[in-house]
Amino acid sequence: MRLCVLVLALVAVTITSKVTAAPTEKQVVAPKIYFLHIKSDIRARYAKTFVTSKVVNPADKAQEVVYQMTIPETAFISNFTMLLDDELMKGQVKERTEAKHEYHAAKESGQTAGHVATATVRDSNQVRISVNVGPQSKVTFNVTYEELLVRRKGRYELSINVNPRQVVSDLVIDVFIKENRNITLLQVPEFRSSNEIDFDEIDEISNLTQVQRTSKQELHLHFAPSESDQIRLAGNDKSGLGGRFVVRYDVDRKNQPESEILTRDGYFVHFFTPPEVKPLPKHVVFVLDVSGSMYGKKMVQLKEAMNAILDELRPQDYFNLIEFSHPVTILNLDTPSNSTVIQPAESSPWYDQPPVSPDPALRTVPDNINAYPATQFYINIAKEAVEKMTATGGTNIHDSVKAAIELTQKAVPNNSTETKLPAPIIIFLTDGEATVGETGADKILELISTDRDGGVPIFSLAFGDDADLKFLKRLSLRAGAFARKIYEASDAALQLRDFYRQVASPLLTNATFEYDKEKVEGKVLTKQKFGLVFSGSELVVAGKLISGVERLDGNVLTSRGNYLLPVPGENPAPIARDTEDNFLERLWAFLSIKQKLDQYEAGRLESTAAAAAKNASEEKPAFEVAKGDALKLALQFSFVTPVTSLVVVKSDDGTANEKEPSKVVIGNEEEEENELTPYVGSSYHNAIALQSVSTAGSAAMIHRYSGMMAHRKKPAGWGFAAETKESAESDSDSDAVLDATLTSTLETTTPEISTVPISQISWLIPELQGNCSTDDWQCFKIGNSSEVQKVLSFNKSQNVTGEICANNDVCKPFTTCILPEFSTDTSPDSFVQNLKCDVLLDGDKFLGVCCPQNNSSLTTRLEAEAVD
Repeated sequence: MRLCVLVLALVAVTITSKVTAAPTEKQVVAPKIYFLHIKSDIRARYAKTFVTSKVVNPADKAQEVVYQMTIPETAFISNFTMLLDDELMKGQVKERTEAKHEYHAAKESGQTAGHVATATVRDSNQVRISVNVGPQSKVTFNVTYEELLVRRKGRYELSINVNPRQVVSDLVIDVFIKENRNITLLQVPEFRSSNEIDFDEIDEISNLTQVQRTSKQELHLHFAPSESDQIRLAGNDKSGLGGRFVVRYDVDRKNQPESEILTRDGYFVHFFTPPEVKPLPKHVVFVLDVSGSMYGKKMVQLKEAMNAILDELRPQDYFNLIEFSHPVTILNLDTPSNSTVIQPAESSPWYDQPPVSPDPALRTVPDNINAYPATQFYINIAKEAVEKMTATGGTNIHDSVKAAIELTQKAVPNNSTETKLPAPIIIFLTDGEATVGETGADKILELISTDRDGGVPIFSLAFGDDADLKFLKRLSLRAGAFARKIYEASDAALQLRDFYRQVASPLLTNATFEYDKEKVEGKVLTKQKFGLVFSGSELVVAGKLISGVERLDGNVLTSRGNYLLPVPGENPAPIARDTEDNFLERLWAFLSIKQKLDQYEAGRLESTAAAAAKNASEEKPAFEVAKGDALKLALQFSFVTPVTSLVVVKSDDGTANEKEPSKVVIGNEEEEENELTPYVGSSYHNAIALQSVSTAGSAAMIHRYSGMMAHRKKPAGWGFAAETKESAESDSDSDAVLDATLTSTLETTTPEISTVPISQISWLIPELQGNCSTDDWQCFKIGNSSEVQKVLSFNKSQNVTGEICANNDVCKPFTTCILPEFSTDTSPDSFVQNLKCDVLLDGDKFLGVCCPQNNSSLTTRLEAEAVD
């Protein structure tokens, strides 16, 4: 029996890949997408999207078809099937480690192919599937994903990424919306070939979108662009659509209570929209990274954004400005020369800073420090201060966060009429990782108590690809807030303003949902306490009713009073039975999993020693319990999450294999992973391929990863690329997704290479700072580059993961593949462009090299590149 296994995993990592596809020997007719239908059913804000794509290989030889789709970052895939030559492959969701073992069990008996994508999309995840399609054959892909639409700025938004990379003869998008309240606002803008923010959004409906209103609560949107329409929308580009189909809507709340409760099959969902009252005053602390990496366009865009944001402060607000690089400076707007400067306990020779005394008095925020009213006078002074900011030095995240928290505790109003400041909000922006002072993630997170009662929300902004978004998300989650990525693009200043507008108008604080304990099952309720509630937002609580209960009693307690649940007759509103029976149960499960994973991320520890100590001191840490609960629900409801994967099994007769593949332990792979990161094998990395071969079996791994790269004119959506078995064809369009294929047999031999001491590589210059080099690794610079590279010591170069390399090379730690040619035939620029790759160990990035099979293959390649 031929066994094929695919594994679909959700991850959230930055993808950087170095792949060069070989040129084709002759032109081959590419696979053709002749059918692409997308249907999204939205029921009470819960969207279930079905994608069906059919592809034909018109060539007279087999080709690799790469199926790529982009889904919202907040969505979970819940189903995948593939029909190839009348053979059906259907997915099953399993725990990630178990799925990984099944993958390896099948992989050991066949071939694998690794695929890499280098373009991604904002705030999205990508799914990549590859299959070998025979001549004149067809393949059908079916993917389902689900998401709970979040209300922001007074509306819900459904965003569907579409990028077939060719004109499709049958392309249709259908969106069905059904709400229990009247649908008021409806926006369907023209199909957008850009993800950039448009501040001139108006109530409009695209001419190509047909709207059918079946009632005040229901509507159907139909978008079916002809081939000529697709070319026009793509800017007369015959390569097809590349962009987003967006639907925005809201429901009527004018004459109805703030709460809306729906029930079905014993489950309920409670939507609470804050009343549009006068916003609460706030004390905003802006913490701005001015390290050297902010130099240039980033600093220009930061200044542009801050000028606009300062104008949006309200007269009743207070604010402070903190800038940080190596030191942390709390700006004194009355007397700039008296600004508070906090130096790190240990100076860093990286940035030529003088030695600093670790005197605690120099490292704390003074008592009774001033916060400034948002008058035009102080706003103008603040603008001048921002304009004078310059980018230089390192990134002192620990001391900047500590200073911001202390400032909110010690600041007093800078006038004689007020005695107390309003509720504080910290907005923290950085474009890099911690490099100065305390750099350990766990130590920085210790600044924030996990007990959020009375805490200060920290909203984080990760500016660009080098920012540690994963850490910033944990920081904000721990502080009862959220993090966003700011993409390096022409609209970066608009992104910053858009983010600020989401948090600029707090309406309520400390919202707590209370229900009659005799009517709900307390153990399955989702989150019930919320810190700040902003204008245009919505709070959602879901749970299960006690058997036989028909009415839900309770209220919502807030800083501005209590809000009772709807009166009898309006509570609850039963959902008509025209959708799947377990609709609300799935919504509850989806929300529960999201919140459990957030709880895990906020509480987990990166340090292995710290985690072991914590595990030894507690029966089981709360964050580990949350992770286990998320796993159980994900398995029960078949959601692909950071703790589960989707396994697809196919037998020779095309039916799902009833017999489970044997479980295989790879080395000591019984570990419980400390981070939600993907396993990366020697022949695949962050994307997958399934290749049909005549051996006993074949296997592949599908990864879904977060869109972390800079904006591109044509975002990735549903796209296909053709690759013959003999060769791979690169895509020369820099605005499109760059696809490449690497195929290798499992029985690879150890490269026959000779190595030299690292000291012989003259262009690898050591950086011998005490806080940079350790027993496990050392810091270097390549030639005249200012970028610092961390190089693992030889005995620490095991169990690493690496990028995919071309020419069947393998990305290895630099210390394991130091070739003589690096010193004699390779310049620093040539190494960086053609041989450098990155390897990961415990979430840290180290210098790697695309290691060839032998010395002669490297010499031949370098000679060819020199001729080019």
